Amino acid sequence: MGIVSLESDGSRLFAGAIISLGGSTLIYSDDNGETWNNTNVTQSQVSSIEVINQNLMYAYSNFQVFFQSTDRGETWTQVTGWPFSTTREIYKSNSGRLYISGYHSDDDGQTWTKTGYDRDGSGIYAYAENQDGIWAGAGKLWLSQDQGETWQEKDPYLTASLIVDGNNIFQGKEGFAYSTDGGSNFTDFNDGIDNVDRVLSILFDGEFILIGLDGPGLYKIKASDLGITTSVEQTEELANSFELLQNYPNPFNPSTTIKFSIPESGFVSLKVYDVLGKEVATLVNNELAAGSYSAIFDANNYSQNLSSGIYFYKLESGNFVQTKKLMLIK
Repeated sequence: MGIVSLESDGSRLFAGAIISLGGSTLIYSDDNGETWNNTNVTQSQVSSIEVINQNLMYAYSNFQVFFQSTDRGETWTQVTGWPFSTTREIYKSNSGRLYISGYHSDDDGQTWTKTGYDRDGSGIYAYAENQDGIWAGAGKLWLSQDQGETWQEKDPYLTASLIVDGNNIFQGKEGFAYSTDGGSNFTDFNDGIDNVDRVLSILFDGEFILIGLDGPGLYKIKASDLGITTSVEQTEELANSFELLQNYPNPFNPSTTIKFSIPESGFVSLKVYDVLGKEVATLVNNELAAGSYSAIFDANNYSQNLSSGIYFYKLESGNFVQTKKLMLIK
């Protein structure tokens, strides 16, 4: 089985799979890929899947068909009327902006505006985002620091899939590569892969990296086995209630740890703000499974050159909202 695309809503895993020559389907798993369930999307070679919110998902088929689901991916209907007919990637940024095929939408796909990407937008294989801006993988690896209006080249090699976590960048090309310095340098790593092929999909859950190859194969490796320090990791502690703990150390320089717990799966936001209420860092902004987590806030990872002083970090999940104070001393 070849895996063309991967996505997760925090507890359910989705995959665009090629079962055999000419046979493809969209499937989902509730046990981290051990067993799979079929959907009504068949013979469609789904190359991109994106969770928009708890009630909306989009998927794209290489046969130039867009689909949407409102029941966590169990059933799908076709989308029509968009100003583009093809893409390689559907991506929603931390700000809520949706990017497809050189266009963006600020209302979850109801209306669309052309971005400043002056190449064929359908050639964008992957988008990702960190403190530096929006990344795009196409014929090369690109970075935009103004929400897609202008772009600068960061890596000359074809990037077919892309995940960014702080300064960690996971790149799928002819094999797998990763960077721990914000894309300045990349290291190839293909140990254990039987036949190195183009990596078409990457999924990172804060602990494990999963890659899907153009040829048969779904591979998994623990990020820490590559010496990668991640911004958020799940711990073994059980969570019986929502909880946001005081960061430690505090005061800190340059990094500090923030622990939190969520008793149920759901969308989680953990952000850092200055005293004027301006957002300076996004540590978590995605679906997480129930459990306890540890997030690292490293002031050196953020391009706005954070100064010494008081900052606030806020955890939001469902109806739960809590804010605490931290102090950076340089």
